Amino acid sequence: MTKRNIYINAPLTRRVLSYFIDWYLGALCAAFPIAVVSQKLYGTMLKQNLLKIQQPYGFIAGIIGVIFALFYYIYIPFFVYKGQTVGKRICKVKIIQNNNQEVSLKLLVLRQGLGMIVIEGIFVSASALWHQLVSLCIHVNIVSMMMYVGFVVGGISTLMIIFTKEHRAIHDYIGNTKVVSV
Repeated sequence: MTKRNIYINAPLTRRVLSYFIDWYLGALCAAFPIAVVSQKLYGTMLKQNLLKIQQPYGFIAGIIGVIFALFYYIYIPFFVYKGQTVGKRICKVKIIQNNNQEVSLKLLVLRQGLGMIVIEGIFVSASALWHQLVSLCIHVNIVSMMMYVGFVVGGISTLMIIFTKEHRAIHDYIGNTKVVSV
C-alpha cells in the first residue's frame, strides 16, 4: 500500500501574496540583463523597452532576461525548492501535479513558461519581454495588443481561481497542476 499525501488548496490570501512576491523577484531577474545593457549603452538603467534599445543589444538583453526569468520561475521551483518559487516558499504554498504528486519539469515548463508567460501574458513581467522580442522578430509592434489580450486572459484566470470549485487558474489547467498549502 502506498502512502498518498492529502493536500488542501492554498488559501487565496497566501496565493495572492506569493504572486506579488514572485512578480517582484521575477521582474528583478528579467530586468537585470536589460539594465546592464542600458547602463553600458546609455549611462542609465532606466531604458528598459527593448524596442528602443540599439539592436542587436536589445534583442540579446531580452533573450537573456527571459532566460533569467525562466531560471526564477522554472529552475528554482524544480531544482531548488521542489514546487516552490521564493514567494511560494515564504507563503507556505506549493505547486503540485493535479494527482497530488510532485510537479515534473515538463509540467512546470507548461505551467510557468507556456501558461503564465506566453498565454496569460500580463501577470509576469517576462511576458512584456516576450511580446517585445516577438515584435522585434516580426517587425510589427504587438506589445499593446498582447497587453490587452493578457488582461482579458489573466482576468479570466483570476476569476477561475476565485470562483471555481478547484481554484485553478488557466496556467494550472495547462500544466495539470494546482497550488496547495504546505
